[in-house]
Amino acid sequence: MMLPQRLLLLLLPSFLFILTRGSLSSTNKLLDLKEFCHRNQDCKSGCCRQAPNTCEAHCMEKGSEGSSCQVQAYFGQYRECPCQRNLTCVYPKNEKWLSITYGFCQKIEKKTLAHRIFF
Repeated sequence: MMLPQRLLLLLLPSFLFILTRGSLSSTNKLLDLKEFCHRNQDCKSGCCRQAPNTCEAHCMEKGSEGSSCQVQAYFGQYRECPCQRNLTCVYPKNEKWLSITYGFCQKIEKKTLAHRIFF
């Protein structure tokens, strides 16, 4: 009778982990601004930004015009949030630091196509 009890005690923590993990994923709600996050998918804004001097990450707004931006996430987080809709992250020439590239959010005007004239 002792063996099944020991086996139960060994399996109980893993069973509880699976049980709670399943319940958390079914009630997963997106986090508001300034709340702690682990990855971009946790936030309503879609940007989980890691603080520059600490390991903490918070949900932040996407970049407005003129703010710094980044388009590539590392380990599910950004160092600088990507731009808002209708803005593009524009990079200065030859600006790279350890393969992490930062740019600035800028509004890009849509160019109209010139009509071709056939003779």
